[in-house]
Amino acid sequence: MIRKPDEEPPLPPLETLHGPPTQPGWYWLKRDEQSREIMVEVRLTNGELTVWWVDQPIAIAKLTGYWREPIPPST
Repeated sequence: MIRKPDEEPPLPPLETLHGPPTQPGWYWLKRDEQSREIMVEVRLTNGELTVWWVDQPIAIAKLTGYWREPIPPST
């Protein structure tokens, strides 16, 4: 695919975090090597960072896996 001169260059790949997120935002989470990455919204709920998981908020401290840095908002 050829990029047209007026198109924005692609964003660089997101870096893997060294631990869970420290602020709200959208992140990629991969639970283990066999699973696919999923996009999750980290929210501040009652002073704790949480992810809406199945049907309830779960503290991100209870989730294991690999996190990638926040997904930048679209322009």
